[in-house]
Amino acid sequence: MNLRYALGEVREHGTDREWWRKRFLTHVVGRYFERFPPAGRTRVVDRDWDTLLLLDACRYDLFEAALADHPLPGELSMRRSMESGTPGYLAENFAGGTFHDVVYVTANPYVNTELPAGTFHEVVPVWRGGWDEELATVLPETVAEAAREAAAAHPDKRLVVHFNQPHTPFVGEERIEGRGMANLRAKAVGEGRATDARTPFERLGAGELDRETVRRAYRSNLDRVLPVVESLMAEFEGLTAVTSDHGNALGERAWPFPVRVYGHPLGVLVPALLEVPWLVHQNGQRRETRAEPPVSTERDRSDGVDEETRARLRDLGYAE
Repeated sequence: MNLRYALGEVREHGTDREWWRKRFLTHVVGRYFERFPPAGRTRVVDRDWDTLLLLDACRYDLFEAALADHPLPGELSMRRSMESGTPGYLAENFAGGTFHDVVYVTANPYVNTELPAGTFHEVVPVWRGGWDEELATVLPETVAEAAREAAAAHPDKRLVVHFNQPHTPFVGEERIEGRGMANLRAKAVGEGRATDARTPFERLGAGELDRETVRRAYRSNLDRVLPVVESLMAEFEGLTAVTSDHGNALGERAWPFPVRVYGHPLGVLVPALLEVPWLVHQNGQRRETRAEPPVSTERDRSDGVDEETRARLRDLGYAE
């Protein structure tokens, strides 16, 4: 470690409690879980499905409670994800493999930046053409339309549909300002000044917001996507699974450490971040699928991480 750099960081952030929390989670808690990973984690690629509807950052208890207002068909259980963030989910499930019977429709840029070209038969990067500039995300309806087009074009392929919701930014009826809104993108691409802001979960950790306020907005963001999920479950034939890549922590402690966790720091493998829904429902006959050589589409993978991609990841609250 560069000592001068480290001292500079401490001088700049030394009074910021959240900065210290993040460093402790990364350098102490994350390394603990590398050595002592929790048992019972499962890969989605080892489970049976024709269509995988993936809700980004959806914890199990939030999803279970939402079913009272959105009674989706199927059987619900809880599974433990492999990781606590999208890059880890992608690495643990797909890195080093080839899934040429899968078309991956994604609102999340990490699918393009974290995996090599040719991992899937095709990647449909909805986050490029379907980006909502005002809300700084991809809306569920936009993802669903791309999924329908992909299903029609590839009836003999399995389908992954990766929604952004309920991940920030919160675009449901309950909204909270913070990182994940468009001002961060403006700053990233040099379109005028914009103030740095914390995510709603970071604001919770800093004491700026209370847990119930954040949870209501988080739930509202899930409510925003579930009607779209229900419509796809009714339309797509075969075995559909609804799940998530990871959860979000609302102040649960990182046992065996006393520090509280907010959001979803990578490598912090606590139950709030690993316990996600697994809802399965079969609609009609199973699809007959086959693997074929990958389709090369324009910019289906970033050549490195360009500034546009960085900006959109910042808009989603992933990058500082």
